[in-house]
Amino acid sequence: MKRKNPKSPPRPSVSDAVISKPVIGYRQSEIVLFSVTGMSPAVLTETVWALAHADPPVIPHRVIAVTTLPGKARIEDELFTPSPDYGNRTVWQALRETVFKSEIQNPKSAISDRLIFDEIRLISRRDEKLGRSFPLEDIRTPADNEVAADFLLEELRKLTENADTQVIASLAGGRKTMGALLYAAFSLLGRGQDRLTHVLVSEPFDDPGLSPRFYFPLQPETLHQHPRTGGVHRGDAARLWLADVPFVRLRELFPKQLGRYPGTFSALVRAYAQRIEEISGPPEVALDAADLSLRVNGVRVVFAAREFAVFAFLAERCRDETPPYRQQKDAVDDFKAWLVPWGQRFGPFTRQRELADTWRDLDEQDFRKQLSAARQKFAAAGLGRFEPYLLPQRGAFGLRVRLVG
Repeated sequence: MKRKNPKSPPRPSVSDAVISKPVIGYRQSEIVLFSVTGMSPAVLTETVWALAHADPPVIPHRVIAVTTLPGKARIEDELFTPSPDYGNRTVWQALRETVFKSEIQNPKSAISDRLIFDEIRLISRRDEKLGRSFPLEDIRTPADNEVAADFLLEELRKLTENADTQVIASLAGGRKTMGALLYAAFSLLGRGQDRLTHVLVSEPFDDPGLSPRFYFPLQPETLHQHPRTGGVHRGDAARLWLADVPFVRLRELFPKQLGRYPGTFSALVRAYAQRIEEISGPPEVALDAADLSLRVNGVRVVFAAREFAVFAFLAERCRDETPPYRQQKDAVDDFKAWLVPWGQRFGPFTRQRELADTWRDLDEQDFRKQLSAARQKFAAAGLGRFEPYLLPQRGAFGLRVRLVG
């Protein structure tokens, strides 16, 4: 619908975002708006507007959009193509000029370097056969999501490694899976100064079918027709809400333990999961005397008969809440005394009974040998991180586990 715009648009009266008159504070840090976008570039202009009219106001220095090949084409077409309706300016130019005017009570020179739209980041997949990378057309398959997750993580890594940069990430654009991946990546790398946001727009201005498209409340095209009802709505009546989304800053939990952060999304998730598992307390351990195996947090480890006997001895002391030994060698005599009655619990011709009847040359060296072999099997099963709970080499000697079964 084409309507002649009034010469002097009326001051808005119902938009919380518009009636505020923020004052921009001077910051030493560079502020970067980081957004995943799909086929609705308006989330970028809406987020910028909401940030600029928040309390306190924030006008990013740079804007980074991560998208697919069709998403880039949509951004270029909608935000960066001059239009007669905008005085042969682009939507982005009109947004910047509007934000920089009377609503922001600062000299233009202080903020004219803000809202610089960086080169659009295209999520790309490597083609090993052709030896090239190609931008994704869409994100649908599990493989696409893995590529997108790694790409987001790498882009965020570049930004968050700079202590003088504040990152404000927007969840508003793109597919829901992209928003979920951004939230996960931000939880892995986000710092104390960073923010995760979501912008909400009142009806019907959130409808992409409006004609003309709504981008921000004071855009030159002030009247918008609804595609289904035919109703006409004034753009300055739109209300925008900016919500800060809480996220867990895992980056600050394990800086020393992780050191350099793994390069891929899945590897970093595994690294965090491992550390969380370690600090969550003793692992669950279940013994299976029938096949001389045990499960540590569900991971099965098969022992030789002597290794299993030593572990069963320590597990029984743990179940009885017997205090640990001061040193490993202090356990040898008690183990020898325990071994015979333990073997008699099993029937004849079993490995347990045979072991109890024949292992009479047990000494401290042999005891340590079984412990060492058990530790190697734990490590091979990916359970080496639980060594302080299972078979500690230093300090008090004994199991600190949760026995089940």
